[in-house]
Amino acid sequence: MKYLLFFFLVFMGLAGWCQNGRQKSKLYGSNSYQNKGWFFAPGITLSPGVSGDRFETLRGSGDLSNDTIYSGRFDPKSRIGFYAEVGRHHFIENIYLINHIDYGAHFKMLRGTERFVGKVNTGSSLIETSNNAAFSESFAGAFFNASNIIQLTDHGWLHNSIGVNAEYRVIESRNASGFYGGIPQTFPADLVAQVHYKLGFGIKLDNGLYVLPAIETPILNLYTFNRGKSTLPYFSSEYRPLIISLRVMFLDKTADRKCVGKDASKNKPKLWGDDMKKYNK
Repeated sequence: MKYLLFFFLVFMGLAGWCQNGRQKSKLYGSNSYQNKGWFFAPGITLSPGVSGDRFETLRGSGDLSNDTIYSGRFDPKSRIGFYAEVGRHHFIENIYLINHIDYGAHFKMLRGTERFVGKVNTGSSLIETSNNAAFSESFAGAFFNASNIIQLTDHGWLHNSIGVNAEYRVIESRNASGFYGGIPQTFPADLVAQVHYKLGFGIKLDNGLYVLPAIETPILNLYTFNRGKSTLPYFSSEYRPLIISLRVMFLDKTADRKCVGKDASKNKPKLWGDDMKKYNK
């Protein structure tokens, strides 16, 4: 999160400097297009372990306070997963700093590994073990984003979004080898709901056509709340989901309002053509 905050502050400063220049062309509003349309986005996910490579020792409680449950090194790592989304978006006039909203459905795959090397209590003695675990889980869900646009050039802007997402696990794959004993293991619930932040850079390719490369990460778990964390637990580590996507956005075409003859608005054909009027027939 501290890296996202750093980039956000840098971009805000850059945006303020850019805004001091000439008046920039409007990003949308052409007579041929509406201010809303469809979008789709392919992407990838990463799930780095937030605790990093670490050494931990857990001892028992009460009369067993001198007994070691486990002692060793955990090393969580990310693997690349697949991401895709589709939905609708709207450019809007400035409403409390909101210039754009979007909503839709997504498919998200989270993948990672965890390695443990150390000693684990079997109940009678400590044994050396080397454990390897991996997860690959897929979720289907929905999202909503409210965004602020900071225009930098005639065709480029910063896109800062706060949104919510909710998804349900549709594919589950976890495997582990080695001896775990008393090493705790926890996993996300089947239903996950979060508040997230997205930072992107929008590019206007043509009237009615835009691309938006962006990176997204959760900033608060709503369900399960998990003491306000923004990470997800797998095995004995916490992982931070990151989504890197390339959104392609379109605007809907404005309906053709051309009318032929004064009666066209009433959807009635003319009984006599204009060339017959001179005969008063």
